[in-house]
Amino acid sequence: MFNTILVAVDESEAAREAFELACKLALEDRAALVLLNVVDVSKLIAASGYDAPYPEQTLDIMRTAGQQLLDDRKAACEKNGVKASTAVGEGDAVDEILRVSNENNAGLICIGTHGRQGLARLFIGSVAEGVLRRSTVPVLTMRPSAHAG
Repeated sequence: MFNTILVAVDESEAAREAFELACKLALEDRAALVLLNVVDVSKLIAASGYDAPYPEQTLDIMRTAGQQLLDDRKAACEKNGVKASTAVGEGDAVDEILRVSNENNAGLICIGTHGRQGLARLFIGSVAEGVLRRSTVPVLTMRPSAHAG
């Protein structure tokens, strides 16, 4: 059904569950996975109250941690016979997810959602919601199992 599936990867439980489901789908469809981690500098700056961009050392740490997470996920894919590639994006997470999806002709985007509500959603925003609103391909969202009801 899908040739390429984009998976937004971060350290959250929801993203891990979205990744696991995407792996199962990719195995069934013989699809390739594109694993993406985004360093969303705009939200970090807004949350910290800094007017200036983050120091380069902080960005390097975040890039390195993101690549390590991607490498771990890619190894898990390949161990199970799923072809995967990785990408680290930088900037607005929604924009980066959609850009990488388009560049790779993804037929599906898998993304975790935290299910934030109220002020947390207002101030932090929802990457999943932004992707859902703007994507031209299907988007599968996963909430952490602990929130399933």
